[in-house]
Amino acid sequence: MPRLKLPSFVKRPNFENKKAWLLAVLAVVIVFGVWAIFINKPHGKIYAQAAGHKIYKKEVKDLIGDHTEITEHQAAQVLADKYLTEALAKERGITVTDKELADKYGKETLPQKTEFKYAYQNKLNQLYFSKLSAYNDGVYKGKFLIANFSQHIQVYPTLPEDRMHDPKLGNAAAIAADKKYAEDFITDLYNKITSGKITFDQAIKLEHNDPRVGLKAYPELEHSGSFDTTYTPRQIINNPSIREKINSIKAGETTKPFVVRVSNSLADPKSTVESYFLVVHMDQTSGSYTGTDFGQYLKQAKERLDYKIFV
Repeated sequence: MPRLKLPSFVKRPNFENKKAWLLAVLAVVIVFGVWAIFINKPHGKIYAQAAGHKIYKKEVKDLIGDHTEITEHQAAQVLADKYLTEALAKERGITVTDKELADKYGKETLPQKTEFKYAYQNKLNQLYFSKLSAYNDGVYKGKFLIANFSQHIQVYPTLPEDRMHDPKLGNAAAIAADKKYAEDFITDLYNKITSGKITFDQAIKLEHNDPRVGLKAYPELEHSGSFDTTYTPRQIINNPSIREKINSIKAGETTKPFVVRVSNSLADPKSTVESYFLVVHMDQTSGSYTGTDFGQYLKQAKERLDYKIFV
């Protein structure tokens, strides 16, 4: 069949050039595809993850530095804890300052930020954990007055030497007399504070020096002073029997004297007895007791923030 002759004004398509153009486009697509895969997986396997962060070998090695005694597992965990605590602290408005780090672990901690990264980050994590734990229990700052009257209260089981040491042990009349004195004493201090006759600090000293409720009368028990549960819980404030009351005190408020119960049986934790009177002045509060212990809270947080260690 004879070849069709096109008019002079119609150009015949150059199929060779078109094929070369398509091959060039395909090559570019392949190059960009490989590049995208490389960018999305720059460090190989994932060592750990937490709060949306994936931790790779480079970050682990950078944290270890020259300290070969530190394992990859330890470094990966510290990095995962870093992202976990940062996320939880942000949720609760918690921060850690250089001064707090230095006060807690010593001034040599700060240079470790560049000289010994693993040690620095581990200490920073632990301080965040301490603050988060305190926040979970409720962070309270203030002062308190206490008037003990437990000198003759019986704690079970009672040993024979206990009665030899204190013939009035368990004596209802002696306990009632001690309680009456303690109540009158702390009520008088409270009235003088609220009327402006004495300061809270002066009241603290008066309690310390009192012969029946003070330091000499109860040398092994807590006495009036200040409290700050930012890092370490204060037993006098964290007594389970007054949890609800402590949580309800607002900053700037001073409670009236109230009685506190404590356990009086080693065998039965539910057995309690009245032991002392308390007045609490609250300067600052943050957080609140949730009813969930910190270990359980942390477990739930790790699940929620997809905390995992793979090495």
